[in-house]
Amino acid sequence: MADLINRIAEWIEAIVLAIGYPGVFLVMLIENVFPPVPTDPLLPFVGILVADGKMNYFLAWLMAVSGALVGSLMLYAVGAWANEPIVRGVIRRYGQYIGVQETALDRVLAGFNKYGAGMIFFGRAIPVLRSAISITAGVSRMNLPKFLFFSGLNSLLVTGFWLTVGVALGENWRVVLDWIERFELPIIIILVIGGGIWAIRWWVKRRRMAGVEGETPHITR
Repeated sequence: MADLINRIAEWIEAIVLAIGYPGVFLVMLIENVFPPVPTDPLLPFVGILVADGKMNYFLAWLMAVSGALVGSLMLYAVGAWANEPIVRGVIRRYGQYIGVQETALDRVLAGFNKYGAGMIFFGRAIPVLRSAISITAGVSRMNLPKFLFFSGLNSLLVTGFWLTVGVALGENWRVVLDWIERFELPIIIILVIGGGIWAIRWWVKRRRMAGVEGETPHITR
């Protein structure tokens, strides 16, 4: 597994070094559409380039988030265009090649029915479910602005974290590839939970303010 990750890391490095910011966008897009391509090596490497002054942190962050969102939107469009039987048929036939299994779709559908938007925010932290979640959101015709909001918030947190890891670790980032593999999911879950608490508090505060404004009496003359 370590050899495979190192090869992918070299391929990712070559793309970013060759075309810069568009390379960050492209790799993140591919990872969201094609889950077997992990982007864990990408963002720490980009962080090194930021630390060396070869890239701007916020521009690289923007490209990473944009690539993730466009990839998610592509899968959302596929789900919205198709229906559940068609999606299941495609997954049964080609799922093994794109890293999406029918069991993952079943879990996402069950979670969608129970948790709705929260499934988008928290579920996208799990690489195996990420693509299935975007497709399911399209199949269920989830409100597009809501889908983009929660997907974008998740991407902001996750990509920002790994970029910062690269800036902080510098050339030592390769040493922690095994550590990333082992602890990626718990770290991302903690990060996403923290962001989720903030998002919920923001949403509740907004609803309360809207309620207060709606209750404000109008004085007629």
